[in-house]
Order: sequence, then structure tokens, then C-alpha cells
Amino acid sequence: METKTSHIIVALQELLNGKSITSIDSIASNRNQYFGTIKKQGIELIEVWENNHFNSGKHKVRRLNQSLENIKRVEIYLKRLKGKI
Repeated sequence: METKTSHIIVALQELLNGKSITSIDSIASNRNQYFGTIKKQGIELIEVWENNHFNSGKHKVRRLNQSLENIKRVEIYLKRLKGKI
């Protein structure tokens, strides 16, 4: 069986692996469009404003709240997105 993948799946896997991500981390996609969808699933993100390294602006850096319940929500949502549920 082939495993499905998408930009939102990649972002969730990175969050689950402890990476902090921003809207500009992905070359092929603006990740800002996925954070609302992720939060609608009850997944808690910790968001902090940081200076942009490329200009004088700021952007949000997001990481996953590492509570066990929150991690479970991510794992369940990932399985659903991958078509395994």
C-alpha cells in the first residue's frame, strides 16, 4: 500500500519530531495556510514572534505542545490524512 504525503503531512511530521517551523521553511508552499487547519483538529501549537532573518519584519515560529494528549491528536490526524484510518 502506498503512503500518502502532502505539505500538511510533512509539516505535522516535522512538528511531531520536535522541529520548530515557520511559514517560510518550505520552498514549495506557504505553511501559514496549514496552521489554522491543524489547530481546528484540537492540536495545540506554541507560537512565538521572532525577527525575520531576511528583512526587518517578524514571523511566527511554531512548535508542538509536547503533552501526551496533544501528541496523540497529531498521530491520529496523521493516520487519517495518510488514509490509514
